[in-house]
Amino acid sequence: MEIPYEVKPRRDTGLYNAKLGVWLFLASEVMLFGGLFSAYVFLRAGVQEGVDNPWPWGLNVHKGFVWLGFLNTLVLIASSVGVVFAWVALKERNWRKYQLYMYFVVACALVFMCVKGVEYNSKLNKHHGIKLVDNSVMEGAILDKTDRIRFEGTKAVFGLQGAHPAFLKDISDEKFPTFTATVQFKEDEEPIVTEISSESQLKKWFTQHRRIAAKKLTAERTRYRKELESGNAKPVNLNTSATLVSSEPFNVNAKPTKVVGHSDTSVNYRDGSKVEGKLISDDVKFVMHEVDLQLVLPQKQRDSIVWEVIGDDHAKKQFFAKQQEEYKKMREYYEGRGETIPDKMLRGHMLNLHYIDHGDHGHDGDHGDEPHKSEAKHSASEGDGEHHDYITVPRDKIKFMGNHGPRYGNYYALYFTMTALHGLHVVGGALVLLFFTVFGKKLYLKNPEHLANRVEVGGLFWHFVDLIWIFLFPLMYLL
Repeated sequence: MEIPYEVKPRRDTGLYNAKLGVWLFLASEVMLFGGLFSAYVFLRAGVQEGVDNPWPWGLNVHKGFVWLGFLNTLVLIASSVGVVFAWVALKERNWRKYQLYMYFVVACALVFMCVKGVEYNSKLNKHHGIKLVDNSVMEGAILDKTDRIRFEGTKAVFGLQGAHPAFLKDISDEKFPTFTATVQFKEDEEPIVTEISSESQLKKWFTQHRRIAAKKLTAERTRYRKELESGNAKPVNLNTSATLVSSEPFNVNAKPTKVVGHSDTSVNYRDGSKVEGKLISDDVKFVMHEVDLQLVLPQKQRDSIVWEVIGDDHAKKQFFAKQQEEYKKMREYYEGRGETIPDKMLRGHMLNLHYIDHGDHGHDGDHGDEPHKSEAKHSASEGDGEHHDYITVPRDKIKFMGNHGPRYGNYYALYFTMTALHGLHVVGGALVLLFFTVFGKKLYLKNPEHLANRVEVGGLFWHFVDLIWIFLFPLMYLL
């Protein structure tokens, strides 16, 4: 049986089935991305200056990667042209020419995703921000994973009713320590003692004893309900926690997002597990690029905690010299128009966000307690292999810190959501077009017009993907 209107258009719509279907699908895609674009507009328009976290300026966020975003725009435009030429080649019944154009389109998609991978790697691994307790912000790079709490553990206590203890993934020793695991479900029972020498063995032991604990807890609850009916019920009394004691100290690099609190002698995780021992260090080594005082009142900026943390008078003078220079330009502009400077501009990034070349100067002033050097390359744009000065930030002065990922603010959440969703569309569209190229020869020999229609439909989707990026690029990278 032949399905009608696969090649010939319908008389009522003038479209064949696949083309009508893809237009309906693209309508739903417009609603999807339209909702995201609307969320961006409303969130940005709703920012209250000096109250909410300031909305980042695209050029300042992406800096040297703006040209890569522009390159990606050209790549997608070239790929859209390639799809059209591939479709024309099919209409001319030139299979080899069609394949060449379509492989070019897929290559453009691969280049696009590689460039996005470079950008994502930079934001997630090489650029970080630290907000201090007075809402001043330092932008730069955290070195050597010092955002983690470095702890030397000797003992761990955790429950047997959840997932694997969170601290297991934070153990940093190359050689897994030897643990003595002890479980005692009831006081009148003999404790179960097991020696464990590998992470896989510990996970297997945990799974086994979690199952035992669940069975014992079920039996206790059943017993309690029966005794409750007779009016002489003893409460459920079952210890479902386990203890690990290490034969030698082991190092734990605890992620702050997993920890609810720590002291000099213990680290408490969100899942209820606890590691005991001694704190090695919880200070953060930070290579500073910019200082952002948009959330600090102008009259308090000179006394901000950020200058105490940086410990460099030259950096402070440099910041306020740049601020004064920008203020002079701003005042001349608005006075020339017979207007006063809006409060929005006084609290904005032009006056209160500046690059600081901390440590790259040759002054005689103090540099904190002592000058520190780091051998790490701290950013993609400055990966010159040179040593860079870093500052040590006490954790008790930090309100929030993290990479430039989705958790860093609404802008970054939308940036990653929209660009990642767009990237999935690029990958999906490229796979479909590649399928037509690699496996389409049989359909081409049977009915070349049918394949041409399929490529036209795929091309419509590809043009839509290109169009979305043309809106995304200026919105996210330039404004």
